[in-house]
Amino acid sequence: MFPKVFGALLLAAVGAQIAAAGEVVAHFMLDNSYAYTKSQWKTDMAAAQQVGIDGFALNWIPPDCNHPSRGWQLDRIDDAYDAAESMGFKLMFSFDMSYSECNIYWNTTFMSSMITKYSGSSAAMRWNTNVLVSTYGGDQVDEYGNDFFQKLKDTVKGSGVAISLSPALTSYSEGAQNHADTAASNLIKNYPSIDGFFNWQAWPLENDNLTVSADEAFKSALNNAGKTGPYIMAISPWQFKDLNDGVAANSWVSYSDTLFTQRLHAVANAAFSPDIIEILTWNDFCESHYLRDIPSFTDVSATDYVTYSNGMDNYVKDMNHAPWRIIAKYYISWWKNGKAPAIAMDQVVFWYRIHPKDVVCAGGASTGSVRNYEYPVDAVFAWALVKEPSTITVSVGDNAGFTFYADGSGPQTTMVPFPDDLGNGVSPYVGIGRNGSTIHEAHGSVLITKDCAWQNFNPVVNLAGEGINR
Repeated sequence: MFPKVFGALLLAAVGAQIAAAGEVVAHFMLDNSYAYTKSQWKTDMAAAQQVGIDGFALNWIPPDCNHPSRGWQLDRIDDAYDAAESMGFKLMFSFDMSYSECNIYWNTTFMSSMITKYSGSSAAMRWNTNVLVSTYGGDQVDEYGNDFFQKLKDTVKGSGVAISLSPALTSYSEGAQNHADTAASNLIKNYPSIDGFFNWQAWPLENDNLTVSADEAFKSALNNAGKTGPYIMAISPWQFKDLNDGVAANSWVSYSDTLFTQRLHAVANAAFSPDIIEILTWNDFCESHYLRDIPSFTDVSATDYVTYSNGMDNYVKDMNHAPWRIIAKYYISWWKNGKAPAIAMDQVVFWYRIHPKDVVCAGGASTGSVRNYEYPVDAVFAWALVKEPSTITVSVGDNAGFTFYADGSGPQTTMVPFPDDLGNGVSPYVGIGRNGSTIHEAHGSVLITKDCAWQNFNPVVNLAGEGINR
């Protein structure tokens, strides 16, 4: 038996002030832009700007790495820069250096030519006047490493362009989860060529929320070594991926129930302030941490058409994440401006997984082969931001009528567990009450069931109130 009233976790901006902060970028998977037009780029950029995102970090692999050739990426990059220039938006390259199976690798001549080609663009993201360049990886493939990075910087400099290099060296990010100071020290010792660092590890390795200890260690090590930066902090709402290939290591979920609000609040409330925040991600649908509207799966003529392998569309279809942008917007504004923004609308963002974690589904990875499947809590999570004192009601099937009070001073959150009996399916309910009336209400867009066609740890996100609920 659960109590009818849940204590709400107050995440309000009580007198908190910080200095004006830096920029926010979102990691953008170029592989998912095959069908993009300039107009589609502008649509995505406008949606990102509405949240307070200043630019995209374009993740791409060598154009000839796999067959068919990804030479089309060069056209999409051209279109992206044209669109960004007209939108006042920023772009940076995030060279994906994690691939080793294709036997075709990045070379510094080509990378330099791409960096210099767009260095004069008003859309080129800069740090301390230098063109900002990042990576995904570069530390776990033999063809790369510190000498490669130094050669890249020298090659670009020979073309008359200076860069600030802040790579995501993932083994150091992961190592810092348990040994932060050691990982940071080793990073500086082993990679003297780098100017800054992008700490990729946005998800905890254990069954607990992520602290800022690793971020503090990396930023301090960079500063102590006289590096000019930037320190880029990763923040992500979720992590679930299922390659559906029968290999247990290739299907996993990270503890993410309240990850997004907790990490964003940490930077907004000055527990830690990076130079740049990078949100993971705008459109990596296969890893379940997208903020973009769901793309087209069926209309091959759509300008945002995306294809999937191994049935990954089965855990993305209908799983809306757009209301998470409301949460991101609030905290980004707070971080950038040094104070919590005025609350202009009544909004309760709520999210939940659509099957209990112990259920074995007909398709996808079977329970037990999803690594960390025991981590998530079977519950509906709610984040309330209201402009006047309100009573928030959350019902999940037989767990009905749970209420908590939101006083209008800032976000409050709660959770309501799944009921033991889901019957033929349960649609969560959230209502906002004030002065004896329900002023906004919403039901979850996807039922919570035990009858499932595909193993799915990807949440659906909905909104009760005003704003984004696509």
